[in-house]
Formats: sequence, structure tokens, C-alpha cells
Amino acid sequence: MTDLPDPIEQAAYYQDVNLKRVIAWFIDSMAITFITFLISLLTLGIGFFFFAGLWLIVAFFYRFLGLTIYSSTMGMRMTGIEYRQKHDRPFDGLYALLHTIGTMIAYATSLQIVSIILMLITSRKQGLVDLILATVVVNRAARQSSDEM
Repeated sequence: MTDLPDPIEQAAYYQDVNLKRVIAWFIDSMAITFITFLISLLTLGIGFFFFAGLWLIVAFFYRFLGLTIYSSTMGMRMTGIEYRQKHDRPFDGLYALLHTIGTMIAYATSLQIVSIILMLITSRKQGLVDLILATVVVNRAARQSSDEM
């Protein structure tokens, strides 16, 4: 495909990735909500009037910055997974931006349902945005142990 880890020969890369993605999503959602709440308090309550919009802005930057710097969000780091692009490289700013925009569009539409189904049936556990960008989520420990060899 694009030099991504093989799901048969390197199965450890994809083991429990879907479960870890769900846990990471929950952690990230709680962190985004907490940050949005703090911003709303710091604006002397004005932010509460725009909480949903503010939440979306915080979510966008939280995800984009995490993917740009670490190739994973805080929740993903806590669950031991990360994104990889072609040739098993971490995300750069462009991939982080494209993946964040694609994910926000998927969340705002019924495409997220398609994405979840794809994660369940594809051999590399890729969602719709992952398939479009040729990216994967892998277990960081499996990747690091193969780097040491």
C-alpha cells in the first residue's frame, strides 16, 4: 500500500487499536470540555453563551496541535497509540491539518458512522479519513520495539 505496517506480519501494531481509540476519544472529549469550561470562566462567564462554538474551536486546536507535535492527542498518548502516515512517518503539520479537518467533517455528518464501520472491518483498522489520507493508528510500543531491531 504505502509502506504502512502489514496487518498480518505485524499484527501487534493493530492489536486493540479500536478499543484504545474509543478510550482516547473519551479522554480527549473530557479534556476539551474542561479546557472550554476554563476559558468560559476566564471570560467572566461570557464563554458559556457560546459554549458549543467555543468547544468546537478548542477541539480543533487541541487535535491539530496534538497531532502536529506528537502525532497523537493526549488521550492517544495515554492509551499508547499514535498516527502514522506513508512510509511509517509521524504526522507533519499538513497531515495533522487535513486529518483534523476530515475528522471534524466526519463528526458533523453521518460519515462518522461509515468511519466507525470501516474501523471495524478493515485489516488496518482505518476510518474513512485514514483511508483517504493513507494513514493508520498503531500501538506505539509495537512500533518502538520494531525500531530497536
